[in-house]
Amino acid sequence: MQKKIVLVILGILVFTGCNEKVKIKVPEPKVVEPIVEVEEEIIIPEKSVFDWQQNDELIKTGEATKMVAVKSKRVLVLFDKEGDVLSRHRLSLGENPVGTKLKQGDKKTPVGTYSIRDIRGDKKYYKEILISYPNHEDKQRSKKLGHNPGGGITFHAQVPWNWNGSGDDHTLANDWTEGCLALTNHGMNTVLSMISHKTVVEIRE
Repeated sequence: MQKKIVLVILGILVFTGCNEKVKIKVPEPKVVEPIVEVEEEIIIPEKSVFDWQQNDELIKTGEATKMVAVKSKRVLVLFDKEGDVLSRHRLSLGENPVGTKLKQGDKKTPVGTYSIRDIRGDKKYYKEILISYPNHEDKQRSKKLGHNPGGGITFHAQVPWNWNGSGDDHTLANDWTEGCLALTNHGMNTVLSMISHKTVVEIRE
C-alpha cells in the first residue's frame, strides 16, 4: 500500500515537472558597428620654379632684371621685369656649402643681395660674373666676429678640362669651389646673353 502511494506521488511530480515552462536565456546579439575606412588625402607639395634637376633650361630669351640662386636647391633662375622665368641652371657651391660666408677661406657661399661689378673672361674658369660681396651686412657680420670677410666671389663656369661640357654631370653633382657658384659653360653663355650690370643678384640659403 505504501509503495502504491509513493508511485502515485512520483508520477504526479514527473507530470507536474513536464508541464513547467523552462526559461532559456538567449544572449542578446552584440551590435557590431561597421568599420568605415577613411581615405587620407595625400597632399603633394607644389613644385616651385627652383625645383630643377637638369643642367640648363632656356625657357625664353629676354632682359634679366634679377638672377636668384637658391643654395639648398643648387639652382640659378633668371627672371625678367614681369617676374617670368627666362632660364634655369644647376649650380655647384663652395666645398662648405651650408650657412653664409663669414670669413676669407671658409669655403662658404655667401647669402644676400648683390650687384654685378664685372663680367669677364677667365683663363681658369672660362667666363665669370663678379658680384659685390661683401656688402654692408656681410662686412658688419664679419667685423663683429673679428674676421676678414674675404671677397672675389663670382658666378663662374668650368675648369679647362671640362670646357667641352663632357664632365658637366660629374662637376654639377659636387660642391667644389672656394665659395663661388659654378655653372656649365653652355649655361654661362646663356646667362651672359641676358644679364647686364643692372641685373640684381640674390643668393638665398
